[in-house]
Amino acid sequence: MATITKGDFSLDLGFIKLGAELSDEDRQCAWELYTEIATRVAVVGKRGDKNATNFDGELFSESLDSLYKFFQEARLIMRRFPVGRIKDFKQEHLGILINRVLANVLRPFLEKWNGQFRVWWARASKSDESPYEIQQKYPKCAEFLADWSALRFIMRRVELALAKEYKLIPLE
Repeated sequence: MATITKGDFSLDLGFIKLGAELSDEDRQCAWELYTEIATRVAVVGKRGDKNATNFDGELFSESLDSLYKFFQEARLIMRRFPVGRIKDFKQEHLGILINRVLANVLRPFLEKWNGQFRVWWARASKSDESPYEIQQKYPKCAEFLADWSALRFIMRRVELALAKEYKLIPLE
């Protein structure tokens, strides 16, 4: 199984056991997860940014909201496609990958940064300055964005693996 590690985050892509024919439900589940990943800048960054380090034009508070919304949507996908409906019980269900993404990538990032940044932001954003200028003054901004870039790097790998393994049309 492929394991992706970047910084504090590690993800085991344990769903790469697809030997049998995929059912329409398997592919639909993969497509729903794929579109949630691929269409959220907060999750994968900007398409032209190879290193996932360009946060220009993003309000961190709004992007954190998008990450949390992705977390919620991924859980909904797990519920909509329960393990009992997959075609081949020899493959690992995509819900296992979703759980790994949530538990090992999204949750640690949100637990570490969401509260810290939002408390700081609530105080700092009372200024008359541009919100983009204010957020750059976050005392832990470099570490925050480095962790976020690592999260985006891993999620890009998940996106590519989903497209390849489930024979999805890449959105890139």
